[in-house]
Parts: sequence; structure tokens; C-alpha cells
Amino acid sequence: METVYQEKDHILSVLAQNHTGVLQRISGLFSRRCYNIKSIVAAQTADAGLSEVLIVVTGDGRIVKQVKRQLEKLVDVERVTVLDREKSVVREHVLLKVARTKENSESLVAVANTFHAGILSVTDHSMLVELTGEPRTLDSFVELYQPYGILKVLRTGTMAIQVEEDEA
Repeated sequence: METVYQEKDHILSVLAQNHTGVLQRISGLFSRRCYNIKSIVAAQTADAGLSEVLIVVTGDGRIVKQVKRQLEKLVDVERVTVLDREKSVVREHVLLKVARTKENSESLVAVANTFHAGILSVTDHSMLVELTGEPRTLDSFVELYQPYGILKVLRTGTMAIQVEEDEA
């Protein structure tokens, strides 16, 4: 019986030595293999000598296994983990600047309140809001502001941390 793989988003957590060029080598691997990176976030860990790189890639199980094996071959990479979304907290952050008028002001605030978003700035012509949440929630948030005229959107890549560790 043939195994059927479904394409979906996978989150790879890459723990690597915090050296110059390590992020370039990691992203270069994806480029050379013609894999698209949907999202990438990198930051130093509590250990200043290590960085964690979170990469979201869309593909089937075979692709993810292949990418994982290739990443593990990189010299500076310590560990690669494919995070289980069911056992992880997954978040993104968005800053959104929307056109504001006297007529739509209450509606803009109502949308922000619905999502428990923070209102950072209000001017005569715009409102700046921020929200942290699951990627689908942020998609809905942005979509609801579309009719008002989004002036600018800045969105982080996916950040995730596995709550339950897989048993070895």
C-alpha cells in the first residue's frame, strides 16, 4: 500500500551555534534545494553561544524529512526538531496601520476590542493596532480591517515552543 503525503505547514526548530553566517547557510540550503521558506525567525537563546531558528515550510512528510536531514548535516547545527503543532504554542505578532475617519473610528476600536488587540496610536487619519496570536487569528484580524483601508502591515514570522516533549 502506497503512503499518501499531504502538503501542510511544518515548523522546524533549528538549534545552531551563534556564529556569523549561520542563518545564511541555513537559508541557502533551502534556496539550493528549491524549497520555499514561508516564515523564518531567528534569535539568540538563553545560552549566548546558541541561536534558535524557527522555519515554516510547506510540503509533505517526505519533503520535511529530507529538509531535516539536510539541515542536520550543516556544521553549525546542533539539533533539528519538527515541532508537533498539537503539543506546541504557536504565535505571530502583527502591527497594523489602518485609515481612520470620524465615521469609522468606533468600528475600528470595536474590531480591536473583539480580538483584545492593543491600540498603540490614534491620529486624525490613522490608527495603529497590534495583536499577538495564532496565525489564523491574525489572518482574520487583518481581513476585518481590509474594508477600512490598511495603510501598512508588519507581521513577524511564526514563533513556536513545544510544551510537551516527545518521548525518546
